[in-house]
Amino acid sequence: MWKLAFTPRWLGGLLLALVFVTGFVALSSWQFNASTSQQVHSDPAKDRVRPYTEILQAHQPVTNLTVDTVVQAKGEYVPGSSMLVAGRLNEGQHGYWVLSEFIPEGTDKATALGSTKPRAITVARAWIAGEDDHAPSIPAEPTGTVEVAGRVVNAQGAAPYTRTAEKVLESASPAQLTNLWDSPLYDGVLTLSAEVPENQKIPLNEQYTIAENATIIGQSQNLRPIRAAQATNDANINWLNIFYSLEWLIFAAFALYLWGRMLKDAAHRAAEPAEYTQYFEYEGEYFVDEATGRPYYWDPADEQYYFFDEVPEEASARVEDTPRNAPESVNPQKPADTKD
Repeated sequence: MWKLAFTPRWLGGLLLALVFVTGFVALSSWQFNASTSQQVHSDPAKDRVRPYTEILQAHQPVTNLTVDTVVQAKGEYVPGSSMLVAGRLNEGQHGYWVLSEFIPEGTDKATALGSTKPRAITVARAWIAGEDDHAPSIPAEPTGTVEVAGRVVNAQGAAPYTRTAEKVLESASPAQLTNLWDSPLYDGVLTLSAEVPENQKIPLNEQYTIAENATIIGQSQNLRPIRAAQATNDANINWLNIFYSLEWLIFAAFALYLWGRMLKDAAHRAAEPAEYTQYFEYEGEYFVDEATGRPYYWDPADEQYYFFDEVPEEASARVEDTPRNAPESVNPQKPADTKD
């Protein structure tokens, strides 16, 4: 069988089978990767503090690669810009986010409607306690130059601005705030974990991450840093994709099995040709070729003489001499493949 396998025909068949196997394995790998594509794992590199300019870019959105990264910036708050975002929990307690317009050092400027303004960051500088039906007083922004650090989170969609007098929003949306503040903004929202005056430094630990004892200016029991964590989802596995992955592996194994099975059958056919020969019974006149002594018969449909492999003894009484119109030695046009 292996000698037959190394012939050009069967080597070509093996090559074709391997092409199918490669394709099936690639599809299996794709399905397996798709089963965990919705998982989001924690990235320790995103917890290390870096300059805001590495993550926030003008006219560039925050992507899955940059979201949840901790950044720091030095600059000033725009006085009177703060607003509240309702429906924010902190350790199970109801409250609000305090959003403020922050102009960092080194920012670019944008021109719109004839005026040029520096690009600002939407900063969620604190969480403040308060009931949903009664907004608390908005704390004043720190004055002068301050340094802030926190995690950049995805911006939210704009929501109805229902409580105008109280300056309360339903979502943290830079797209909405750029109109309310009349100022160009970076994408994303910077949620603060630390805030210090200009003459102080953000407390960092050995891993260059924000220390647990970091505070914000004016921190109290009702006004606390937000300390957003990375969004993760390690348990989301699509089992349907897993089953599809196994199915493609079965197809790959079947391609090799089919080639092997066909090779085995071909080798067996070559070794035992008699098992694959078809016979049929014939009833009629038999003749014997005088030159060879082999029996044959006349096929009126094909108008040809055909040899028999053998003639049963019980039919020998019906065997006649060579007919007059037969050649001296019958030479059939197709191999003898019948017997009585």
